[in-house]
Amino acid sequence: MKAGLLVLAAAGALQPPRPAWRLSTPLHAAPAPAYVAGACLTGIAWKPVVTRAMDEWYDNDDTKFRRPAWAPPRKWFPPIWRANYFLIGLAASRKAAVGGLPAVAWVHYLLNMCWAPLFFHYRRLKAAVVLNAALVLTLVAALPSFAEAGAASLLAPYVAWLAFATALSLQIARLNPAGVRRLPSNSAWRSACDASGVVSWYDFGVRL
Repeated sequence: MKAGLLVLAAAGALQPPRPAWRLSTPLHAAPAPAYVAGACLTGIAWKPVVTRAMDEWYDNDDTKFRRPAWAPPRKWFPPIWRANYFLIGLAASRKAAVGGLPAVAWVHYLLNMCWAPLFFHYRRLKAAVVLNAALVLTLVAALPSFAEAGAASLLAPYVAWLAFATALSLQIARLNPAGVRRLPSNSAWRSACDASGVVSWYDFGVRL
């Protein structure tokens, strides 16, 4: 019996040592470009909606839509978001490589996907402020997890931009308590012309 135990012990000693599991061991992580592309998906998916809203009411003086004096010009938004999406994707790839993304990060991603249609398509200004606050809270909750992977600094510009965007959204909701004014559609103009007996659509100053 003792001889058998000695043989097993000797055989175990001859086995190569197994590497100890560490937090830094990569775990089924996709390459960084995949995460960057996933982050950019938010902007790409809703770009037509945002562009149409910018033309129709956000950047249209005819709607009497009010913005604070410190609101950035329209042309600033695309480059700012592109830079943020790149850094978000890079941070996500680093965190995924050392344990996977936390659930709160996925919640933040889904909330982010909802903001553009809520604000620009449905024009729910007050609801967008609430969603902005939820985005800030979920991002702050996710930062410690990203810090473990040394990726929290990559999210610093996004944290600053999101805080600014939240303040901007709040001020916009305050300046437009009645919501967004909707301009009459072409069909509505035609109906008004017909009801008034107007022969030319151009009498109403609109090109149909």
